[in-house]
Amino acid sequence: MGISKKDQEYLISALEKCYGTRPVIYLKFCSEMKHAEDVCEGKLYANTPVWFRNKEIESGERGQGDKHELMSVIEFQEAIVSDQETGNILMDGLQGTLKIRYESDDKIPMVCFVGLTFRDLKMICVNENRMEFVFPFSDDEYNTMEKKFGKYCVVIDGNEFEQMLSKYWRKYGFDFMFDSVKYCINNSLDRMQAFNEGIKERFFYKDSDLSYQREFRLVVDCEIPDDHYIRIGKVSSATILNSEKLKTIKFTFYYSSHRI
Repeated sequence: MGISKKDQEYLISALEKCYGTRPVIYLKFCSEMKHAEDVCEGKLYANTPVWFRNKEIESGERGQGDKHELMSVIEFQEAIVSDQETGNILMDGLQGTLKIRYESDDKIPMVCFVGLTFRDLKMICVNENRMEFVFPFSDDEYNTMEKKFGKYCVVIDGNEFEQMLSKYWRKYGFDFMFDSVKYCINNSLDRMQAFNEGIKERFFYKDSDLSYQREFRLVVDCEIPDDHYIRIGKVSSATILNSEKLKTIKFTFYYSSHRI
């Protein structure tokens, strides 16, 4: 690497001061070139939670589909009634599953991206005048994303994309949320509370086995349009690549320091 861990941390922190801690790059995988071109034009194809649930149920394939999408599944594995003085078990064997979802959520449009901050990227070189990064995915993750999400990938500058979303909000007035998904078990206390209390954070929980997706999710507070498109305007920084080419992409940041 060329410099100490302490200096590496200093340089990452300096990048964050310049560019922020939000994702520097967003990725949108598409199965067809036409869909990728739509993303570049700012036509974001959305689906609802019920679509993602039905996708796994109908196909039996987990990944793009998720049978627990926007749902809290609480599994009661065992219930025991015992004497707290003697410890003697008086009754056991009770089991059950409680599923919580909001019917109104199933009309809300969602668009899924992969979001990568500086700390998510893999640093491969750092010295006195430059830092180099590559995407952090393993070969298995590359293959899984290409197979499940599409052979085309739109690479989008993070700052510009978030500015486009802000312009969309000012133009149309729809509130939106755009944040990272939290991956956890079904019985996670935070996840259960989010659904029990009906707070907006419920939109950003998914099961632990899907954590490889590194999802950033756009949720728009309106009913999904008839044609499914959320139109935010042309994204000038967007570039379309074959998904397999992501392995060859390198990010280089040059810098110099001056005595003050």
